[in-house]
Amino acid sequence: MADVAHIIPPSPDDPPRRRSRVRPWHAAVALVAAAAVGGGLWAWKPWQEVELPQSACWSQVTRDELKVLAGPDGRGYEGARQDRMATPSAPVNGDRYGKCEVWWAGQHRTADVLLSATVSPAYDGIDADRQKDTREAGRTTPLDFGPDTVGWVADAGGDKSPRVRLYVRCDGYQLPAELRKGEADPAYVQVSVEGEPWVSTSPRARIRQTYADVALKIARAAPGAYRCANTPQLVSTAPTVPVA
Repeated sequence: MADVAHIIPPSPDDPPRRRSRVRPWHAAVALVAAAAVGGGLWAWKPWQEVELPQSACWSQVTRDELKVLAGPDGRGYEGARQDRMATPSAPVNGDRYGKCEVWWAGQHRTADVLLSATVSPAYDGIDADRQKDTREAGRTTPLDFGPDTVGWVADAGGDKSPRVRLYVRCDGYQLPAELRKGEADPAYVQVSVEGEPWVSTSPRARIRQTYADVALKIARAAPGAYRCANTPQLVSTAPTVPVA
């Protein structure tokens, strides 16, 4: 027998039926539930578009600093993490110098370097490094991090990364015998900070300033790792990086 209710049209005298409406927030909840249940490993979280570690680089770099360098949507993570700052006298995982890389997995198929920081003895000498940066970037601008330091920013503009270098005087440090090769022990420890600026939507000037802030923090930790006989005098806050 046919269902009469599906054949007989509603009478004009019948009360109007209430239409079913799906509100936008209902749809959003349904989407989250479907993704969490169906996908298993993924859920749409519009309030967590950027995922970053709370700290990085021997706990010297904060999440807020990484956020300046991050893109608008993606995940940052520290690769090949060193539990402590490596030195030639005290290697970590085979590395004889401090190395920190924070990677960014965003819209590109391959990960980009959000932040790269290295700490090592100034093997080549300050003047040689300055000449190298000048050749690559076109110019270097001095930065004053304190009386026991030498520093500068090198920035060629465009897609090339700005680089901040900071040299901290370290008295009494001696290289291991196998690394000396007849040369004098370096009088300075070098901190170098750079990255790939196209990852971030922040102004380039702010990116350069963040590199300087990070370099100063790491420079404060380096004398302890190298067991310098002196206590280098450093500024309390990083100098303002001039606009390129």
